[in-house]
Amino acid sequence: MEDHEVRVPPLEVAEFSEEQAALVGRWSHLNFSRVLVRHPALYRAFMPYIAQVIPGSTLPPRDREVLVVRTLALGGDVYEAHHHVQIALKAGMSEADIAAVRAADAGLSEWDQVLVRAADELVQRQKLSDASWDLLGQRYSREQCMEVVFLVGCYNVMAMLTNSFGIALESDPEADAKLKAMRQYT
Repeated sequence: MEDHEVRVPPLEVAEFSEEQAALVGRWSHLNFSRVLVRHPALYRAFMPYIAQVIPGSTLPPRDREVLVVRTLALGGDVYEAHHHVQIALKAGMSEADIAAVRAADAGLSEWDQVLVRAADELVQRQKLSDASWDLLGQRYSREQCMEVVFLVGCYNVMAMLTNSFGIALESDPEADAKLKAMRQYT
């Protein structure tokens, strides 16, 4: 598949069923929502998962975004990576931090290297090493260590579906501004 090939086009808002309109709500300007809502049952199941691992997370927002940015980079994702730049900036990362995390740059802080290594292990080996689990446990509770696994897993799936479905960035120049105004979390 070509990187730009759309396999599942966004559903036009005018074509939404009542159920789809209710599910998407105010997020109808996002191609992601308009693609996933083509399968209402999966949309209904997946969106609460995303809500739990992002705005519902107990991980520090910056740490969470290091994990997300790295996971999306490993998956070759463009769509979610674009949207998470704004979230990462709001969470305290700089553009240089984002580039360093994407590249797993040796110049990252010691803690950022721990987070990058955790994402790498989860995506590449499907398991955290004992060393990474122990390092995470020095700062995080057991539940937060579990959240790391759920978060990376979620964004690994996000990369798979955005790449497989061919979800393109929004063409509406106002989409990013709308999203930024709606997003209440870091």
